[in-house]
Amino acid sequence: MTLEARVTATTGGWDDTHKPIVVGVDGSERNRSAVAWAAAEAAAVGAALVLVTVTKDRRAHDMLAAVRAEVQQQVPEQRVEADVVPGSPADALLDRSTDARMTVVGKRGLGGFARLLVGSTSIALAGRSEVPVTIVPDDWKQADHGDDPVIVGVDPERPDAGPIRIAFQRARRLGVRLVAVHGWVTPTAYSWDTAALAGAAVQWERDAHAEFDTVLELWRERFPDVEVEAVHSHSHPAMAVLDAAEHAQLVVLGRHTDGRLGGFPFGSVTRAVLHYSECPVMVVPVDS
Repeated sequence: MTLEARVTATTGGWDDTHKPIVVGVDGSERNRSAVAWAAAEAAAVGAALVLVTVTKDRRAHDMLAAVRAEVQQQVPEQRVEADVVPGSPADALLDRSTDARMTVVGKRGLGGFARLLVGSTSIALAGRSEVPVTIVPDDWKQADHGDDPVIVGVDPERPDAGPIRIAFQRARRLGVRLVAVHGWVTPTAYSWDTAALAGAAVQWERDAHAEFDTVLELWRERFPDVEVEAVHSHSHPAMAVLDAAEHAQLVVLGRHTDGRLGGFPFGSVTRAVLHYSECPVMVVPVDS
């Protein structure tokens, strides 16, 4: 399927679903940011909200009841569900999220019941989930970032329509700017020959710019009401995204089912962005 065909086939759909949003809850103060982000998202799109904790502690039911009462300020009571489920945090949340619209977790979540949402859990979810996963920093306050842009990482050689579409749809819904970022590094195949490296790098950069502009032009045509800024960066994709995300409200990245992101191993880009980003990061699974 051509790039244009993929774009056309995936322009709609994600924002029309009414599947629930699942959020991991551990009862800690730092986890409140993830719960608040998920509740605001559910309220904005009219989705149900499922609060999930993984523990055998009897107090979990009381904790979830308190959290449920709090989120009902944003989400109607009939659209809020609370579950206490057994198993390891990552496996339990993956299982509960099978039919979800999105899973939301905290970035660290070291406190609370059974130390539920540790960093390894967030990484496992981002790397294995079949639905988008959003990782929210512990001290994030969405109300302070309502005018900030949405960032999307794009590899023009492998322009995944799903993550780009989600980023465009979100920017349009929020009425904010979309910043599309392309980062690249000099091809190592020529590093032994300085002259060959210089010539190849210049041509490769030109080709990459042209491919990137072509990808964005197709999406601009389908979302003419979204202001788009294209960022070409001669740096590793993770650094390019992190630089752009310094004043953003969300970063959207694709994750291929073969475990690679933008041509790099999943860990080398996503782990860096998840670890260092100070704003929420949404990792979207992409079919191979």
